[in-house]
Amino acid sequence: MSGARRVILNDRTLALAFEERVRRFGDRVFLKEKVGKRWKGHTWNEIGDAAARLRGGLAAAGLKAGDRVAILAENSPQWVIADQAALGIGAVVVPLYTTIAAEETAHILNDSGARLIAVKGTESLNKILALAPSIRMLERIIVLDSENVPESGARDIPISSLAEASAGAPMPAIEGDRDSLATLIYTSGTTGPSKGAMLTHGNLLANCEGSLNALVLDDRDVVLSFLPIAHSFERTAGYYTVTMCGGTIAYTQGLTQIAQDLREINPTVFLVVPRLLEVVYNRVMRTVEEAPPWRRRLFEIALATGKRAATYRNRGAAVPVPLAIAMAAFRRIVFGRVRAIFGNRMRYLISGGAPLPVEICAMLSAAEVPIFEGYGLTEASPVVSVNLPGRTKLGTVGRPLVNVEARTAADGELLLRGPSIMCGYLGRDQETRESLDADGWLHTGDIARIDGDGYITITDRKKEIIVLSGGKNVSAANLENRLTADPYIAQACVVGDRRKHLAALIVPHFENLSGELERDGLAAKPPEELVTHPALRALFHRRLRDINRTLADFEAIAAFTLIAHPFTQENGELTPTLKLRRRVVVAHYHEQIEAMYRD
Repeated sequence: MSGARRVILNDRTLALAFEERVRRFGDRVFLKEKVGKRWKGHTWNEIGDAAARLRGGLAAAGLKAGDRVAILAENSPQWVIADQAALGIGAVVVPLYTTIAAEETAHILNDSGARLIAVKGTESLNKILALAPSIRMLERIIVLDSENVPESGARDIPISSLAEASAGAPMPAIEGDRDSLATLIYTSGTTGPSKGAMLTHGNLLANCEGSLNALVLDDRDVVLSFLPIAHSFERTAGYYTVTMCGGTIAYTQGLTQIAQDLREINPTVFLVVPRLLEVVYNRVMRTVEEAPPWRRRLFEIALATGKRAATYRNRGAAVPVPLAIAMAAFRRIVFGRVRAIFGNRMRYLISGGAPLPVEICAMLSAAEVPIFEGYGLTEASPVVSVNLPGRTKLGTVGRPLVNVEARTAADGELLLRGPSIMCGYLGRDQETRESLDADGWLHTGDIARIDGDGYITITDRKKEIIVLSGGKNVSAANLENRLTADPYIAQACVVGDRRKHLAALIVPHFENLSGELERDGLAAKPPEELVTHPALRALFHRRLRDINRTLADFEAIAAFTLIAHPFTQENGELTPTLKLRRRVVVAHYHEQIEAMYRD
């Protein structure tokens, strides 16, 4: 997709590819992290040597090819060291979000059969120690960030520091092949617990190859890493792909320091989810709204001009001279501050993980911020398509990578095929067959259109998965099952797709509530009055607070509305098998849903 340029990766495994880049780039800086007030650089040789030493320690501890090694840590050089050490002995890496609930952490560790977990941070270590009695196959814990570790955890599981685990002789990466399993990435299902997508070394290398043929990256590029490496988008596009081209990765200090990190690192590439861009957009628009009338008018004119200029740039055409002259002025007096947010070297600001609102993309594009929306899913390793400089259509997610085939089924579902498509879900043959057909097409669960130029537009979701604006995937059905397990909740509909948090429409179980209603003197009131009564709302607030404690932060129900009458088949809100027709419910209660997000 980049003209005559064609990148071919001949590496057999991710670990062997990494070792080759270590030899090639040696004492150049590979990773950066903020230590105190200064950025500390780690060279390719330094990270390669640390990975080789830890690999030797893992082998000495009895770890072998095919064993599962989990990583529970924030982004850091130690994450990469643990990953490359495990991949280099042929182990299967199981990444974990630090924010997921303990129950989900235990499920992933048990379902994957993790023998060892590498942990960073006191809170994460305490979580694992508390869960250890319930993790059947866990044999060892490595603490990545401290020399002072407990002697053992529950079940007398040995605990060692990174230095202790790396005390043996360094070990080179073993020879392997592309068909070997590299990782299990757990993704939310429509029903039941999360399932592990099985991705091989070949799957991930193919995705890196496709991305490098779309984006012109080389060893001069600097990436600011903000999304968790446990996120498949950040792991493949922001870590493995950058590794393949010899670039530098700098780890942010977190959301509150992101503006400062952007100024100090001045990256050329930045992968984001829409939530971060929403913050930038809202800040810009709030500044405009608070400005004097003449400044607001100036911004409106500049924005309209910028949008016209962007239509030429996006299709690779020269901007007409009069428009270019106007943009030169607006670039200085209006758009300069917007562009400065991302530094003066940015070449690719790529949004993925969730749909990007068109108005945000249009504003940034008008300001000449190099914003490009893409699309992917874990099962595709994950990048599928992306808009590119001179080949962008706003509102679409771009064209597929060179090694990804895309078409739509009769019902409009997007189907994908290619070397980056997973080989299935661990231990879930039926769900694998439902997702991967006999011809190798992955059924994405997304409804899409593909235009004559090959650009993909995602129009709806076939699966019952909510994608928050921050990029987190949430199973609506799972949460609804959690809610209706409460005896006071008869029915629930969770909403929040493309929003920053979740909300719920809740039908109370009035029969089970009879005792509470009598105690509060509310038994004689009709449902229409009860659902707005402060006493009943307070009761449900307490119930939801208790439910939220068992969930990850992003799964929490942040707002709710009580509904007086149940969802029924008669009004089209339930199927004949009593399944929720979410789109119908959302349409019927549009005003109440919007009110929850306004509030």
